Amino acid sequence: MIGRWARRTAELHGELRAIAELGGDPRWWLLAGGAAFAWDSPTTYVMSDAEPSADTFIGHVEPNRPRDPFADAVARALAARAAIRVLGGRLPAQPLAVTVRRTLAGAIAEPSALDTVAFAIGDRAFAATLDGDHRALADDLARVARGREPHLVRALGSPGHATPFLCVTIGDEPLATARHGHRRAWLGNGTGYGPWLGLSHAGDLAVVSTCHMIIDGFGHAWLAEEIRGRVDAFYARLADLSRGIGSPPPTIPAGAVPLAIAWRALDAHSIRPTLAPAIPSALPLGFALGRLLHRAAGRPDAAFSPTFQIPVAPGAHGDPERRRRRVVPAIASVRFDRGEPEPFAVFERRTRELLRREAAGEGLSAHLLAAAQAAPAPLAWKRRAVGASRPGWLDAIATLVGGRGCVSRIKLDIDMSALSIASRAIAPACAVSSPGRLPTATDPLGGCVVTIVDDGRAGAITLCGAGFVDGDARAASLLDALLDALPRT
Repeated sequence: MIGRWARRTAELHGELRAIAELGGDPRWWLLAGGAAFAWDSPTTYVMSDAEPSADTFIGHVEPNRPRDPFADAVARALAARAAIRVLGGRLPAQPLAVTVRRTLAGAIAEPSALDTVAFAIGDRAFAATLDGDHRALADDLARVARGREPHLVRALGSPGHATPFLCVTIGDEPLATARHGHRRAWLGNGTGYGPWLGLSHAGDLAVVSTCHMIIDGFGHAWLAEEIRGRVDAFYARLADLSRGIGSPPPTIPAGAVPLAIAWRALDAHSIRPTLAPAIPSALPLGFALGRLLHRAAGRPDAAFSPTFQIPVAPGAHGDPERRRRRVVPAIASVRFDRGEPEPFAVFERRTRELLRREAAGEGLSAHLLAAAQAAPAPLAWKRRAVGASRPGWLDAIATLVGGRGCVSRIKLDIDMSALSIASRAIAPACAVSSPGRLPTATDPLGGCVVTIVDDGRAGAITLCGAGFVDGDARAASLLDALLDALPRT
């Protein structure tokens, strides 16, 4: 048994050494040895503890037409409830009819009847039931916006209402913090509880924000499409008169961290014609990102780029349910020799094998996550150790395992006609999530995330981040550079 543990320890240390410079730091041997002990441990989800740093959003451009904001808010709430009911049970290990409660032992999902929704107006939030008169509810929200006493809604936290499953923000919010919109309906200090889902507007984008503890990227994109396809029908039932008033700008939720964001549509004409296919996959994106990260890190002689993650859906390649499952992050990097990157074909061959091993549950991340899950510590601590909000003494491990970047392609080529969706083709989507490494006073470099959402024919690409991605203009410049650095075929 000791011999088997030693072999596994050496194997895991070799996998770490294959993606980064470890030097003589003994912590890497300790990490490999701990993971080797938990080699065959059962796995459960530990990647998020419902903290703000793990919030995400997907936003679609809406046609530029005037809408009554209060009827629109009620219509979106009804569309979200209908979408959750349709998708319930279709995303493994991702129950949607829930709310979230953070406890000292770790965040938990609590069942929800999907009857209570929160509406954020200015610096206040109100709870209401969706099982009454929807036109009267829209009128009551307009009354609140005028500073009058409400009839149907109550201040959030008042007796008589369950925890809202959804927060709808009325008014225009900043894009940089839009992924936190659902937190306007959170209550409680320290631990707290509230919805995992939020709907809002940021400029011309209709935003669907989520807590990553509940839903993964594929499910998030699917849910956003389901909501988008239902809003107009609900709105048509409510907007037969104008309430003639706007809404004050919403306040920024507590704990919000702004990100720089750039995004654009992708189709057959949006990328250089020398590239194929028109929608790049994760491997060319990862190769291009690794080269950009190597440059941003400012160490031209480094033998590896900073590591980055490529999310992998577990299961066999032909499994139709595979992409609906929770992903595992494969850890990759680009190798360099005296400042020159390795050929793409070499990177592709090595990294494709990494992805295969993670999909099969045999990769480095799978074993490291199993070790975290098997550790005799509270779930909340384990989630913090592997999530975006890690303690400082784990910085070196976090930098390698969490990476400076992430590249993800969400291919949403499902048959939405079977779900009575109004639109058969997906709309270009801006997809934003926090990088694993946010900048600090001692580590200002930070990180970035690159995400493509497409249906195989067209879609959109987003680059977001903080630190070396120090503004929207810089994000746009890096996105241009990323697309230009894609390997030619």
